Amino acid sequence: MHILGLCNGQLHGNSEILLKAALTEATAADPTITTAWIHVPSLVIPRNPAPLKSAMDVSMGTNKGQMSGAAPTTAEDVDDRQAALNAILDADAIIVASATYSHQPPGFLKVLMDRIGGPYLDVGFVRNARAKQAAGDPKFADFKYDARLLKPRALGFIMTGGSTTPDQFSMALPTMNLFFYCLHAKVVDQFLGKNFMDAGSVLLDPAVMERSRLLARNVVSQLGKEFDDAAYLGPSEPGACPYCHLSAIEFLHDGDNGVGCTTCGARGKLVVGETAAGGGKAQILPEWEEDSEWSCVTLKGKIKHGEDILSWGSRERGKMAAVEEEKAKWLGVEMPQVPLPSSRL
Repeated sequence: MHILGLCNGQLHGNSEILLKAALTEATAADPTITTAWIHVPSLVIPRNPAPLKSAMDVSMGTNKGQMSGAAPTTAEDVDDRQAALNAILDADAIIVASATYSHQPPGFLKVLMDRIGGPYLDVGFVRNARAKQAAGDPKFADFKYDARLLKPRALGFIMTGGSTTPDQFSMALPTMNLFFYCLHAKVVDQFLGKNFMDAGSVLLDPAVMERSRLLARNVVSQLGKEFDDAAYLGPSEPGACPYCHLSAIEFLHDGDNGVGCTTCGARGKLVVGETAAGGGKAQILPEWEEDSEWSCVTLKGKIKHGEDILSWGSRERGKMAAVEEEKAKWLGVEMPQVPLPSSRL
């Protein structure tokens, strides 16, 4: 088994230290495990590149822009995307350690996953397409995919930051979850490490170092298990979403106290009840739907979204001819651009 580490913080910082603590613990727990890591901010990605040649087109040709680049990429451009993609697809588990900037993981990881992940690594689409192909659907007769996409994977997320208050981490774990949901990998454990500002300051707190090692042991314990068989072993508060195990909600304003999980999209409604944590006092907490077709964590939710994209893409494509002339007009509008050192003529 192989575990990939992704560091999404500064070099020689707290994220790197916690990631290395986790990876060394993984190999200590099972010496047959191999590990490797990537410092995500150091990756080189050409600007506005076309998708990789191996990238899937989940629109099945209905969205031409998805499969093309908007600016020239020359043969001389260094491009780390394929190497990073291979590292992700070869891994049986991925442990991510990240800093927190403006309540979220730094955008370096989002840039990477926007370029190689999302629709290009949509396991729900692959499984749906395979079923349609087996049923003889001619649209999927030539469908091909990377078999590594369907191997079971476990995930572990470590977030750190300098703030002492939870409000400054409000979208840290929610955003991290969304970077990887396309892979249909099981999030086994996740945690926030607060109060760590200086590079290396995590070493002042043995508890957070041990927490990283615990996360690694939890991930190792679920290696090789299919999504539905693997267990979530991390923290979960009363009323938390049962799919992503986080507590960020939005109001649906449906007249029935409906709420949605801000992270994964699951739906539920607020109910009044008693909990042990409430000490017998009445509390208002979400009651979540079962077998959600809205949560992007579930395979059903992924397939629903994929079918929505295919359906709407087909309808929209049939209307585009009516606006081609106006589109060309707007794209031809000349406006001053800010001169940049990197501008290519």
